[in-house]
Amino acid sequence: CQDKKFTIPKDDASQHFSTEFGGTASSAPSSFKTKKLIVIRHGESTWNDTFNPGGRNIALFILFYIPNMIKAILTEAYFFVSGKESESWFFDSALSTKGVKQIEGLRKFLQKEKMRLGSGNFMDEREEVAIQELLNVGSSTGNSMVVSSNLRRAISTAAIGLSDRFAAAQNKHDDTILLLPSLQEISFNPDAQTILPPGGMAHPTWCDMTIPGVPVEKFSGLIDTQHHTGNKALDSTGLIRLNQFVSDVFSSKCDKDVIVAVGHSLFFRSFFQLFLPRSLEHISKKKKLVNGGTVMVTLGEVTLEDGKKVYMIDPKSIVVVYGGFGKHTKK
Repeated sequence: CQDKKFTIPKDDASQHFSTEFGGTASSAPSSFKTKKLIVIRHGESTWNDTFNPGGRNIALFILFYIPNMIKAILTEAYFFVSGKESESWFFDSALSTKGVKQIEGLRKFLQKEKMRLGSGNFMDEREEVAIQELLNVGSSTGNSMVVSSNLRRAISTAAIGLSDRFAAAQNKHDDTILLLPSLQEISFNPDAQTILPPGGMAHPTWCDMTIPGVPVEKFSGLIDTQHHTGNKALDSTGLIRLNQFVSDVFSSKCDKDVIVAVGHSLFFRSFFQLFLPRSLEHISKKKKLVNGGTVMVTLGEVTLEDGKKVYMIDPKSIVVVYGGFGKHTKK
């Protein structure tokens, strides 16, 4: 697998974008489109719970490492002998208990912020726009759509974190979670390999059984797998999927003005590294989004004379809605 074996190209797309958009071109390009993109990082997974200390005391993590590993192996063995093909602790790992709490934190934050809509109390009006788009309410109704990585922890994050949105739209079949294989995490590890068959039905994991407003019998119908082509190819790289993702955002797959994309830490950090101007220093290029971290940006697309399309994030458009990068968090 060549997934992580790529470097950020030296070619800087900013030369094709106007200075108003944060580029260096003296005039606006003739073919120019923009979309708002709201990215959300998934909550902690069972893989993270086993192998990464996270915010835990290092000494305690080391002390309980072997018992936790035994627990993980026994759980995996149980899934195998009981024929639970859609479950795994290690492969395509689901949200952990801590991960669910992190995403419930996002859901509660959105509920609280919804109460402030229209009050004029937002420090930055773009934050209010982001809340409207995330919840699909007010003047933003029908203006946004939700897409997700094909990995279970991202799917569950979308369903739990945005459950109020989906609960309000139970009778609207057009508001779903569309799986985009291009969002699959950049990693060799087993937890970054999807176990969902191409075009298959996404079954609920343990944390999807009691989502408020999303009955478990309707969970699979909420997940749109029409574009899911299975696990990433062996010759795929993160760079290939990053370029495919921004192409997907402007394609007929994503026919809304605002795209809410739920995905992964390495993918999103690479996203900012690749599509922000090379000369710009920004925390998003160095630090990962925290679990549940939510950020809104404006993504631009320019079609060159030879038909090639190039993409760039407007640096001025970056708004931290919830969480943030590294220790620089907002709640």
